[in-house]
Amino acid sequence: MSFGGRLETLDLSALLQTLSVGAASGRLTLTRLDRHAVLVLRGGRVVYVTGGAALETLAGRLLRHRLVAEKDLIAALERQHDGTGYRRLGEVLVEMGLLAEGTLQAIVRQRMQELVSELLAWRSGFFRFEPAAGGSEADVEVDLGDFVLPAGLPTQELLILAVTALDHGELSQLPPPPDTQPPLAPGAAPPAGPVASPTGSYAADYTGEAVLSLLRFASQVFSRAVVFATAGDEARGVGEFGLLAKGAAESIRDAVLSLREASILRSAVERRRSYVGPLEPTRVNLMLVALLGGDKVREAVAVPLVVQDEVRYVLYADNAPLGRSLGPLDTLESAAARAARIIEKTLLARVAKPRTAGI
Repeated sequence: MSFGGRLETLDLSALLQTLSVGAASGRLTLTRLDRHAVLVLRGGRVVYVTGGAALETLAGRLLRHRLVAEKDLIAALERQHDGTGYRRLGEVLVEMGLLAEGTLQAIVRQRMQELVSELLAWRSGFFRFEPAAGGSEADVEVDLGDFVLPAGLPTQELLILAVTALDHGELSQLPPPPDTQPPLAPGAAPPAGPVASPTGSYAADYTGEAVLSLLRFASQVFSRAVVFATAGDEARGVGEFGLLAKGAAESIRDAVLSLREASILRSAVERRRSYVGPLEPTRVNLMLVALLGGDKVREAVAVPLVVQDEVRYVLYADNAPLGRSLGPLDTLESAAARAARIIEKTLLARVAKPRTAGI
């Protein structure tokens, strides 16, 4: 069944997760006044992405990275158009021995990651999903310049790669989303190239994606988890998974937990390092357990996210109601530190001012 709506109410990250859970096959279209993008899914995996600001063909990227010589690309294009039937340019290059299959897939995955990273910044616009006819796998209509991964990329992996790319500054050359560009003064000529963001990167707010990525990672280790945002003496839930009790997710988001009283959250904030161990029966801890659904908690973990030298978020996690022992925290703490860096760069981009020429 097709459906549509506004990105203000359901963003791309939530859309892709929903389609992934349902193993959907079809075409997801994103539309703004000045942009258009298409993502094609097969069995919940993304096989094709196009759109965004920086248009580039596969041939152009291979040439730019000096992976295939220009004369060899021309020869491959000639073979592609020899009248024996349509084949994608990448397939022809591999067949001719001009490009390794693994290299082709890496190039396509990187381009998909770049595009999804850019599209995650679309905070406004419209979306529409059209399922494949008869429930079959979606046909992918491509031209010579399209980047297609026939086996598809899991949406969870693609989202994590896209968000992680921000942490490593891999999107610094992309132009910012249209709504981050300042309007032109009356009578002023448009700039020759894309308007750079004040920081050269992180023009959009990726805080939500960073929290989502951290929760997704935690879901591989724990039965349930909540990310709390801390401000002053209070902590509020901003994201969660694994809360099975009816209404628990809504309750945790509506609640305000005090950081003035002893609790696992206060311990993580004050010590600025992870806490793992039994959940002491303090008033705030008991309130937290009740909000989570009331299951008995043998031990729990709280990992602080230090942003601009302050603990801005705390990840709480446990294995209730299964009661499994908690394992090592090394990888979880690394994921939390990565999320904190992305959030910090987002905050810096909000307050940064364009530098004056010559300074």
